[in-house]
This record gives sequence, structure tokens and C-alpha cells, in this order.
Amino acid sequence: NFAYMYRLRISDLKSVLVCENHSAPVTALTFPTDSSDRFATCSQDGSIRVWDLSDYSVLSKGLCRDGGIPTCLDFAMECLITGWTDGKIRCFDGETGEMLWTLADVHKGGVTALKVSNNQRFMLTGGENGDVRVWDIKTREMVSHMVEHNAAVTCITIFDDDAHALTGSKDRNILCWDLRMEKRVASLRQRMGGVNSIGLYVDQMQVISVGQERRLTYWDLRETEPVQAISLNAEATACALSNSFNLVATGGKDQVLRLWLFDGAQGIAEGMGHSGCITCIRFSPDDRQMVSVGEDGCIFVWNIYS
Repeated sequence: NFAYMYRLRISDLKSVLVCENHSAPVTALTFPTDSSDRFATCSQDGSIRVWDLSDYSVLSKGLCRDGGIPTCLDFAMECLITGWTDGKIRCFDGETGEMLWTLADVHKGGVTALKVSNNQRFMLTGGENGDVRVWDIKTREMVSHMVEHNAAVTCITIFDDDAHALTGSKDRNILCWDLRMEKRVASLRQRMGGVNSIGLYVDQMQVISVGQERRLTYWDLRETEPVQAISLNAEATACALSNSFNLVATGGKDQVLRLWLFDGAQGIAEGMGHSGCITCIRFSPDDRQMVSVGEDGCIFVWNIYS
């Protein structure tokens, strides 16, 4: 087994597990909506882990050796729903790590983005070919299929009303969807390069995005042009809004985590430690901590309160 650290007793060579981690790049992470004491990660090694944020131990672990790479995940009650490059959705028990069910042929070419609704009844998925699909979690049946993007969907955000959603894509577009009418109601287009990550502000009108054009961009869904854009040193591959909506975090290929004030986009802190591209950032629900993961296989926990 890789990425395990043991302590051996010299007298009888009995081993005690000290710590463990993923043995390959970490692709995504997520928090439960109602808990700040645990979070989940997935990795190119095919494993899903739930971590205790108080002592950084592994609470449960799921594994799939023949499913390709897990690219995205989200909590649904006590379960973890994960999307994979083989085009399947796999659901794991969050407490035991047991695989509960598999949904095949979700997206041709692989599942690239996934988000569970606020009411935990349905989920949105995005695929390599740009299609967006809505699934009933209980019946595991497809509810709707929306096609507007012409490249891979990279990120999904669902509005508080569970009736609208945002999707970002490598085709440079951020689309706003009316899920009940199954149609696009707004479109934002980045000047150049694909969209890597987005965040939705509390007013459900303001949006932030980062992408290949190396800018942190502020949008208003009522306008087609950016409201504000801040140049970055390198391509940012991840961004996150704090749950109090006063902070923005970005990270990317320069391996530096940056913290910004949402109002005014003023940079207030930088965190260094990753030795590979940062792939995902999330704030804990209480905003006291922030977690970042990267291609270096590392998981960093940052304190952001004084």
C-alpha cells in the first residue's frame, strides 16, 4: 500500500498506522452542507476518503480500481456521490465507504462535473462533450438533458431555489439554466480560454470565475460584459466563495493559494505549500477553515480566523 505511514515496535515489529493519504493527484473535495468537522476527497488513485477535520484521520474510505479516475464528488445526506472518467456515477456510504450503487452511461466520454441540489433530491452532472443532465437521486432516472456547451463542463453551481443553475465550460461560456423550463436564460462569455471554476454570490446575481485567461472575473447575470477583472500571475484552476460571502479564494498552476476580499477584490493573504497545481478549494460551512487539494497529492488545511 502506498501513502501509508506506520510506526513499528522494535521488540516484536508490530505496526501501528500513524497516518495515510492519497497516492496520486487529488482531483476534488467537498464538505457536507451542515457539518464543518469532516470533508471528503477523491483522487486519481481511485479512492474516496472522508476525513475528520479535528485530528485529520480517515473516517471512511471507498475504492474502485476499474472505474478510471474520480473527477468530482458531493455529499447527499450521508452518502457520497462521485463522477468518473468511465462515464459512471458511483455512490458510496459516507460512514463505511461501501459502494452502494452505480449509474452507468451518465455521460459519454466521462463525467466532468457534479452538484447535488440543496434539497438533496436531484443532482446535476456535466460531461466531456458539454451536455448537462439532471438526475433524480432516489430513482436514479434522468429528468432532463440540456445541450448548449460544445466542450467539457468544468463546474456546476445550483441556486438556493433549486430551480436555476450555473455551468462553466472549456468553451469559454458560463450559462444560467432554468431547470424547470429546461432552457438557458442567460449567457456570459469569457474573452479567451476555458472557464475552470465559478462561484455564485448570495444575491444570486453576481458571479466570480477563473480560467485560462489568467483573470479573476466578476460578472452580473443581468449584463453580458464583465463588471471587473483582476489579472493573475498564472492560470487559476480553482476558486471558492466563503459562506459569509466576504472572502474569495483562488489557486492554480502557480501553486499559490490566494485570499481576496469580495468587495473591491483586494488581495489580503497568500498561502504557499503546494508543489503541484491546486485543483480544488473549499471553505468549511462555518468559514473557520479552508481546504485545498492539488496534483501533488497533498491536502492542505488553512485557518482563516483569528
